[in-house]
Amino acid sequence: MTEQVFGLGVNQVMAYAAVANVLLVVVLAGINVYYALHAKRQADASRDQVNVFTRQAEIAAETLSFLRKQIDQQVRSDVAAVALTLRVAIHGIEALRNPHASHQHLPRPDGIVIWPVDFNVATQRAQSIDPSAAENMGAAALYVSEAETNLKILRTIAADSPGAKEVHERAAKSLNAARYKLSVARTRWEALEAPAS
Repeated sequence: MTEQVFGLGVNQVMAYAAVANVLLVVVLAGINVYYALHAKRQADASRDQVNVFTRQAEIAAETLSFLRKQIDQQVRSDVAAVALTLRVAIHGIEALRNPHASHQHLPRPDGIVIWPVDFNVATQRAQSIDPSAAENMGAAALYVSEAETNLKILRTIAADSPGAKEVHERAAKSLNAARYKLSVARTRWEALEAPAS
C-alpha cells in the first residue's frame, strides 16, 4: 500500500513541496532585489544631498572669504581715513598756533573752525579699530572745543583788556593739550598703519 496525502503520493507531495520552495525562494529573492534597488535609490539620493551640501559649503566658504576681504578693505580704508584726518587736525592746530613765526599771539579768525568736518566720523572709525587712539582723539576734541570757545570770547573783547591775556593763555593751553593728545593718537595710529603698508 502506498501512502497518500490529499490523494497524492509521497513522491508527488515532495515534488510539489520542492516547487513551492523554489517559488518561495524566487519570491524572497524578488523582495531582496526590490529592497536592494530601493536602498540603491536612497544611497543615490543621499549622495546627491551630500553633493548639494558640499556645494553649499563651498559657496559659504567663498562668501566668507569675500566678506573677510571686504572687511579688511574697509579696515584699511578706515585706517587711511583716520590717519589723514589726524594729519589735517594737527596741521590745523599748528596753523592756528603758529600763523607766523614772529607772531606770538593767537589770531582772531572771523570763523572759528579748527577741526576737519569729518573728525567725529573719524573718531568713531578709530573706536572700532583702536579704542585708545579714539580716546585720545575724543580728549583732543574736548580741548579744541574749549579753545574755540576761548577764541570766540577773545574776539568779543579788546586785545589790550586785562582779561584778554588770560583768555588767550587758556586758548593756547587748550590747543597745546589738543596737539599733544592728537600726537599720541597719531603715534598709535602710525603703529597700526605700519603692518598695513
